Amino acid sequence: MTKPTLADVPTFADVAKLIGDPRLAEPLKELAWEIKTELHNASVMPQPLAAEIRNNLQQLRAATRRFQNALNQVSSHLIELPPAVDFKPLKLAGDATPEILVMCDKALAVHHKSGRRREPGKLTCALIVIEAWTFVIGEPPGHNNQDAQEACEAYWLACTGQPFATWQWPLKLARLNQSAWRRVIRDKIRQGAE
Repeated sequence: MTKPTLADVPTFADVAKLIGDPRLAEPLKELAWEIKTELHNASVMPQPLAAEIRNNLQQLRAATRRFQNALNQVSSHLIELPPAVDFKPLKLAGDATPEILVMCDKALAVHHKSGRRREPGKLTCALIVIEAWTFVIGEPPGHNNQDAQEACEAYWLACTGQPFATWQWPLKLARLNQSAWRRVIRDKIRQGAE
């Protein structure tokens, strides 16, 4: 791909109009720093392959299940332990293990299986566009929505000055993402546009 000229790069106001509300220009501009930060961090820190991350999550899930079984075995013998033993850590660990398993399952459900490296900034860009879109339209766009893909490309260009080929996968991942980070983006868009 050739690098776009300065005249080809949309402004944040252009992206806001494309999404449907000129008031979005300022929050889009502010959130652009998040994408730039991700890109900078990726340039100075090695990025693991997606398959490595997936493998690590599978290992964590398996180890958590083994740990949960060990906790259950120890719990059946609590009465035989000395009275000086504090059982609070066992309870905390028992409460945490199901949450770790759920986290692993959710992460594995949306994490690609390929050996590709994660593309920094793309998911954040798609999250920002989806939340801006939802603010204007009332519901998030589908990952095959051409207008949403164009909005992602325009926002990416406005943030980075570099084109990106396809937005279906980042939009699909963003739609599935229910993280606290998505709620932060949503709040920043609402506060900035009102």
